[in-house]
Amino acid sequence: MNKHRFAMTFVAALAVAAAGWMVPAASAQATKIGSVDMRKLYEEFYKTKVAQRSFDESVGAYKKDYQQRVNDYNKLNEEFQKLREEANNPALTQEKREQKAKSVQEKVLELRKSLEAVKEFEQNSQQYLNDLRRRQNDAILKEILEAVRKKGRDGSYTVIVDNSGFGTVASVPMAVYADEKLDFTDMVLKELNANAPASLPSGTGPGPATLPAPSTTPRTPLPAPAP
Repeated sequence: MNKHRFAMTFVAALAVAAAGWMVPAASAQATKIGSVDMRKLYEEFYKTKVAQRSFDESVGAYKKDYQQRVNDYNKLNEEFQKLREEANNPALTQEKREQKAKSVQEKVLELRKSLEAVKEFEQNSQQYLNDLRRRQNDAILKEILEAVRKKGRDGSYTVIVDNSGFGTVASVPMAVYADEKLDFTDMVLKELNANAPASLPSGTGPGPATLPAPSTTPRTPLPAPAP
């Protein structure tokens, strides 16, 4: 219900604004409106695909590093399990049992530090990747908007609207209807891709990256300290 109410409110506001555009003063020039498909410009801009490849490489590098840290934790955990079994061996003398118990406690501390390091690396990596994705997307959209605005200035357009609803709440386009003859998306896209390399990676832009993957979590929970 809220989504439909928002859409109706948005359309009503757009209609009022459009009415203001279409009633120029007697001395004003005729209104010239253009439209573009921002989604298409974003997805088919060659720099979007280049950014996707760069982002994927960063994700891969961080996941590899993360996996190594998890492997180190699991190795420590195996050592802990072995020490604990040895400490519970009834054949040991009291002195040996106490020595093993001390080794178990030391290994627990190592495990705690290792797990904290894994979690800290995961958190920092996720923050870095989120920031990287945002910076890449911001730079791409800035360049696209500059190209659209230049087209608007050069063509003496009064206003240019987005007919795709790209990035808006409920994906409601700024133009509910626009004659295809008003659309100059392909012209802008041609200018944006004028210097595109011959070979491009596939993809539609930097997307979310989540660390860790399910297969990379520590195998066992951190053991509680022995009394």
